[in-house]
Amino acid sequence: MGIGLDSTGGTSHSGEFSDLARRDRAGAVAAAWLESGRIPHAVLICGAEGTGKRRFALAWAQALLCIDSGPSACNRCPSCRKVASFIHPDLHTALPLPPRRGKQRLALADLRESIVEYVHGAGAAIPGNANIAVEHLRQLQRELAFAPTESQRKVGLIFAAERMHPAGANSLLKLLEEPPPRAVVALVSAAPERLLPTVLSRCQRMILSPLDAASLRAQLEQEGVTGERLELAVRMGAGSLQQAKEVAAGAFDGTRQLVESFLSGGSEQRDEVYWSVLAELGGDRGQLERFLQVCGLYLRDLFLLAHGQGASVVQVDRRPYLENLLEKIDAARVALEIDRVAEALGHNANPQLVLTDLWRGLRRGGTARMPPPDPSLVRARRW
Repeated sequence: MGIGLDSTGGTSHSGEFSDLARRDRAGAVAAAWLESGRIPHAVLICGAEGTGKRRFALAWAQALLCIDSGPSACNRCPSCRKVASFIHPDLHTALPLPPRRGKQRLALADLRESIVEYVHGAGAAIPGNANIAVEHLRQLQRELAFAPTESQRKVGLIFAAERMHPAGANSLLKLLEEPPPRAVVALVSAAPERLLPTVLSRCQRMILSPLDAASLRAQLEQEGVTGERLELAVRMGAGSLQQAKEVAAGAFDGTRQLVESFLSGGSEQRDEVYWSVLAELGGDRGQLERFLQVCGLYLRDLFLLAHGQGASVVQVDRRPYLENLLEKIDAARVALEIDRVAEALGHNANPQLVLTDLWRGLRRGGTARMPPPDPSLVRARRW
């Protein structure tokens, strides 16, 4: 498998864009650029979480800096090995980091450990208060202005580019408008809509697609995942190998148990459950958002069961629980709450307020009666 679509914790040794091109348009675009030798000076590697953007960016850098000429990286030469370890002198990176104390100068070389963990560490998370510092971006620009040391080009990778400080993003514009000779910059982002329009307009896009269910299932089966856990991981993974592996490993089990307690408590109007769940989540925005996303999946499953579409539920191992809960909650109220949660998450609303509104809706769920909406609309929604 090509490195660009590998979201595993280990290092892939293929890196062949020709392999990627068979399965993803981004791979085909990259291969065509490399084959022709007409390389854009600025690219945006984007796609949903877990689609392999970090590893794709690494493969892109390897192909650009590889000693062997051709439309892919050999993964054998010293250059490819140095890029994989982020020690190549012509590769420079930027990554969101928590605010630093004091005013000590930030050395790019000091970031190697964080970068390696972020790219190779199976989805290492970025803290919610982390941003790409203005100084860090300016240092990267200074490094790219120098001539290459070992390769024909210099490459800059900016991970989670949507986390750039606005002043930093503005400073990056000069680099994008007047790039140094033989310098290539790649921005990596799961939320390109949060980038400045002036930055977006100066980048060629490579959009990574989610894995299809068959590919996801095959990957998990190779790692020994079977039965209901396999089916649950494929469905909750939603095209993300990273998330599917987390589900298979039980990383979502605690959240699912908390969601079930919340939904049952709300349907039974036991307000002490609300306060217990809120205390468990601890006000952490990331945990609250994950909790609400899993709530959305459960609500969607309830709606599908209510409309005779049980074969499409995500929580395949919790169907008896869902059927029992459905006897306590009005299906039309469920559909309303699905829309509320989805809209709130899409508009970056305060997750604690969303949680409170959802609880109130669940408490009313046994009495409200509304016309049932079209099940196909809920089936098409992606969480």
